[in-house]
Amino acid sequence: MPLHTRAAYSEFAPFYDAVLGRDSFADARRAFEILARSHRIRFRTAADIGCGTGLFACYLSQCWGARVFGVDRSRSMLEMARRNCRDQRVCFLEQDIRCLRLPEPVDLVTANFDVVNHLVGRSDLEQMLRSVAAALRRGGHIVFDAITNCAPLGGLRVFQKHTRLPRRRIVQTIRWDPDRRLLQGTIVHFLVERPAPVVETYLERGYAPEELGTALRAAGFVTRGVHDAVTLDPVSSCTPRLRIVAHKE
Repeated sequence: MPLHTRAAYSEFAPFYDAVLGRDSFADARRAFEILARSHRIRFRTAADIGCGTGLFACYLSQCWGARVFGVDRSRSMLEMARRNCRDQRVCFLEQDIRCLRLPEPVDLVTANFDVVNHLVGRSDLEQMLRSVAAALRRGGHIVFDAITNCAPLGGLRVFQKHTRLPRRRIVQTIRWDPDRRLLQGTIVHFLVERPAPVVETYLERGYAPEELGTALRAAGFVTRGVHDAVTLDPVSSCTPRLRIVAHKE
């Protein structure tokens, strides 16, 4: 069967929230509120990098009263973000987060739901963190989650999710390669009006906690907390997903 290929998240953007976005936003919001309180994070300005459809950027403005920059490299996702969030205090920017350039320094940078894992090269991660450090005011914080190399799919090699929407079926498949520590994602759209499916692919890296810590230190950050992404307890052993709080010296 012939396939129509698309850039990652281009075809998926209008359906992202229904399939993944709302659930991931709810998790990110719950975690942020707990971590911001426990680490006494205060901010008036923020940037949400890899902002996707803009739900978290809008939340930072509406619930925390911050002026916010939402940054993403996907034009399709940013189009959805602008539709979702018409708040005048939120400005959306199309940028590669490895070369982050904000109009002004901010107090807080957030990155939710695998954003750092899309940086598949160690040098990409380090470059992004240096750019974030340059965009933060002294003492500013970065709060982000990350998939690790410790059984990221719960011990499975393949994860699959099926979603039925009006006139469309979406099949998301993630394959874990432990030798290369890579997650290969495929999103297949089966549409009623098209005989051939539409396919998007993406690649992520599972980072060892030690790698993340080293990259943060090299960029001038001090790690304040490393938490299990689900329980938010401090991590004492390798866990599939982390939430990390660090501040700029």
